[in-house]
Amino acid sequence: MTPQHASQMPVRGRWLRPALWLVGWALIAFPIARTQLAELAVANGMPQQALLLDAGNARALAGLGAALQVRGDQQNGLTLARAALKREPMNVVALRTLGFALEKTGNAAGANRIMFLAGTLGWRDVALQLWLLKGYALQDDVASALRRADALARIGKQSNITYPIFLASLPDDRTRAALVTELKDRPTWRGPFFYRILQLPADQMPFVGKLVGELARAGSAINPAERAIYLTRLIQVGQGREAYGDWLRSQPARLRAGAAITWDGGFERVPPTGSLGSPFEWQMTPESTGVAAIEQGNGGQQLSVSPGRDYRGRVISQTIVLQPGRYRLNARVKGNAAAAGLRWSIRCINVNNELPLDVGARAPDFAATNFIVPAGCAAQSLAIEMEAASGDGGGENITIDNVDIRKIG
Repeated sequence: MTPQHASQMPVRGRWLRPALWLVGWALIAFPIARTQLAELAVANGMPQQALLLDAGNARALAGLGAALQVRGDQQNGLTLARAALKREPMNVVALRTLGFALEKTGNAAGANRIMFLAGTLGWRDVALQLWLLKGYALQDDVASALRRADALARIGKQSNITYPIFLASLPDDRTRAALVTELKDRPTWRGPFFYRILQLPADQMPFVGKLVGELARAGSAINPAERAIYLTRLIQVGQGREAYGDWLRSQPARLRAGAAITWDGGFERVPPTGSLGSPFEWQMTPESTGVAAIEQGNGGQQLSVSPGRDYRGRVISQTIVLQPGRYRLNARVKGNAAAAGLRWSIRCINVNNELPLDVGARAPDFAATNFIVPAGCAAQSLAIEMEAASGDGGGENITIDNVDIRKIG
């Protein structure tokens, strides 16, 4: 071997080994990339494109089979589903496609066997959950039917079906018990479910009361926001005293001692602005931020309102429960409330009309006024409103405290 030839050997070795490694990694990486692209196509609902990349992709075969079945091509849909099951025996979409095909041919027993098997494997397949919901309902297995409705609600699908089912479960003791089972671990749909209680008619509210009690006994008592919704609906349907009694039972013992007083005269119970507090707590409106605030004073809390603001609307309100009769409202007020445009508003909630304030021959006085609660007015909204233009009533803040309401005459 010549010296020149010998000197070339190390040079060739230097590039040959990396080249071989590069070819090897390319041979490995290409099928990996192709498989990943096929899975991405399946995830984006493009099974045909996925099969071009990976002809044996079980999810793509199942997805295309299901799509063909929806279009009415049962035979080809069934063929693709079977091909998918050969590659992935527990593919939920393929099992569901096979089950629908068996049901279509009249093989109900075979369809049930396949569909219930698929149901043990997949909880996110919407068409499968709907079929199982119907199937369990036909078998009078309400617990399993509600579990499938729960599966749909958890993924945010078919709310037009699931929530009516949940609400329809309230009147019957057996179905309500199944509903409690689904609600007690606080699924994502529990909050929206309680909001829908605001749409229930009055005759359904006793069943909601039973649900509330059963959830508490199951160790999943309603939270303050859920209770606020429940109490609000009770008040709206004319059950103000029942709502107040329920709210009072949820309060600490030191507050239950004043059970005869159905209002917070000292502005002591005020949830943060924008949060959903109880109707029997003072609610600050978000729009009044910067105009009014709760501050410390006289050994407790009081409302402070800044004059001279261009603000028109409600400042703060709470629900009260007064029996029919004539009442006098007194409050400790410091500052020129009239010049700041402050006024009391008392509205009958269940019929939504404002009660007139009886000032007689006197000039309107924010610190003292009379009003009449008529028969049929089960609960009232007590509010402080402000009607002032910019520049009116400048000076020190107006403070309000010690609100007292007494029956007269």
